[in-house]
Amino acid sequence: MKSIMIINSKGGAGKTTVAVNLASYCALKGFDTTLVDLDPQRSSMQWLKARPLSKPLIRGTTNANKPIKKGKNNVVIYDVPAAIYGARLVNYVKKVNSVVVPVLPSPIDMKAAKDFIQSLRSMGPVIRNKIKVGLVANRCRANTNIFLELDDYLLKEKGMKYITALRDNTNYIKSARNGLGIFEMGESATAQDREEWKPLVRWLELK
Repeated sequence: MKSIMIINSKGGAGKTTVAVNLASYCALKGFDTTLVDLDPQRSSMQWLKARPLSKPLIRGTTNANKPIKKGKNNVVIYDVPAAIYGARLVNYVKKVNSVVVPVLPSPIDMKAAKDFIQSLRSMGPVIRNKIKVGLVANRCRANTNIFLELDDYLLKEKGMKYITALRDNTNYIKSARNGLGIFEMGESATAQDREEWKPLVRWLELK
């Protein structure tokens, strides 16, 4: 079973966007997919409610302790709230084998991410390589100074894989509104987005 956590101590980093699009990709590829929404705003569950019945099934729950069927074809994705620290953070991270940290291109977000990544780096399971941690630049506008600054920062984070950068565009607004993922929308309109997602699904070994 693959278990993946989308987490950042800073609110507004686009965790839900990454979580729901990842869940839709997994379901589309035939994985038995469960989306665990631990954020009080329940944005992932709202997305699931909007999801068309004609699309591949994604199970949803808000209970972190709910027993989940284990198997080679099972994927569990956790959408975790902001402001998780200390023992609570350790307990959450222990549930998974992969952690994805989305970071926005802003000075405040980069500072918060630096502190958060350092806390992840000091955890026993991460030190022992039982859990891998990947970084994603999120809501980016190419060739802007602040994106170039974020790009440079993430490249220099030692021991953490900088996986990909996802652009800021209206496809993600449509995705959120309609309960769909980027890979379930029109290919011509989402061609660039699909290319940006490919490094992440390869890193998570979901191909």
